[in-house]
Amino acid sequence: MQLDFNGLLYAVSYALDCVEGELVGAQTGHGKWVAYISVLLGKKLQYTQDELLDLAACAALHDNAFTLYIAEERNKNEKIGSNVGRHCILGQENIKEFPFRTDVSDVILYHHENIDGSGPFGKKEEEIPMMSQIIHLADTLDINCRFQEISVENYQKIMTFLEKRRGNWYSDKLVEAFKQTIPVERYLELADYKIEDLLKESVPGGQREYSFEQVEKIMHIFSKIIDYKSMFTRLHSEQLAQKLVKMAEYYGYSREKTERLYVAGILHDIGKMAIGNDILEKPAKLNEEEFVQMKNHAWYTYVILSQIEGFEDITQWASRHHEKLNGKGYPFGLTAEQLSKEDRLIGCIDIYQALSEDRPYKNGMSHDTCMSIMRNMVREGYIDADITEDVAKVMQS
Repeated sequence: MQLDFNGLLYAVSYALDCVEGELVGAQTGHGKWVAYISVLLGKKLQYTQDELLDLAACAALHDNAFTLYIAEERNKNEKIGSNVGRHCILGQENIKEFPFRTDVSDVILYHHENIDGSGPFGKKEEEIPMMSQIIHLADTLDINCRFQEISVENYQKIMTFLEKRRGNWYSDKLVEAFKQTIPVERYLELADYKIEDLLKESVPGGQREYSFEQVEKIMHIFSKIIDYKSMFTRLHSEQLAQKLVKMAEYYGYSREKTERLYVAGILHDIGKMAIGNDILEKPAKLNEEEFVQMKNHAWYTYVILSQIEGFEDITQWASRHHEKLNGKGYPFGLTAEQLSKEDRLIGCIDIYQALSEDRPYKNGMSHDTCMSIMRNMVREGYIDADITEDVAKVMQS
């Protein structure tokens, strides 16, 4: 399958920023700015093109385990942020099977280490990978100084911040690299560009061929990142995607199309990461305003995935999983004439999966009960009759 791996990671970083923004106040675009600053420093240190791509990928995903980490702390009733090292451990574990071009061992694991040994694992400068040190500087700088709020005053704040931590958080080498790479004139020029364009210009990625086994490993991590946003949907995306594969095989779709439907299934709810947990996990019925916010998740899925080159069909299928034939769906209010078979299929499978899976507030329904509800939706003009009967046949086995 053709995939722009780094482009996918940059898009997913937006979703991760939404979670961090909700919980610790990170700005939207944080992951991309951390990636961009890291790449500039990597270039100054004469990294190869492959090293720069992997540095950018790790930087964009430096907090990839934040949702898993928060879920763990909630389950233990612990204060969020009480064990910073834990999300580093989980994050490194997540990326171990990603198709990186170079060795990124321990890069995520040690991205919160200070060179004086005062970080969560007590590692000192010579024990911390340089990529980790770079990401640590970029990450803490953006969080504490709002790097993207570009002005002369903010540049002075950045310089003060770096000098105060020179020799304890950051090495002399890295601070000097930053000062030489991003003088005030260049910093001020960044205000004229979008971060997406800056990233593409600084380290162009492009599409490469990946085996389905590689794609599965990548998507498995993303399904965890998405579904752990809410304790109510731990396995929803993965199981929905597997059901889409079964339906694709039943319809005789090509391997390429089956793989792309699988990816759409994994990512269909990525927009939920932009929705607050007070809405996602509300035990009572949502009021009108809250329901409007919840419905926005399908739009956010569209916004996030549309950033990825070559994902046009996947973006369409994933973002239309709540559309209905009678035009009463969302986020686009499309009608039957505007919905492809694949759009209709993912909508039907999403309903079947939601009905059949266990949630903390309900037990999963039997196949027959699911089909009874879905056939009623067919009669009301919501979903496709033929696909519904195909689902009945395939999921029965």
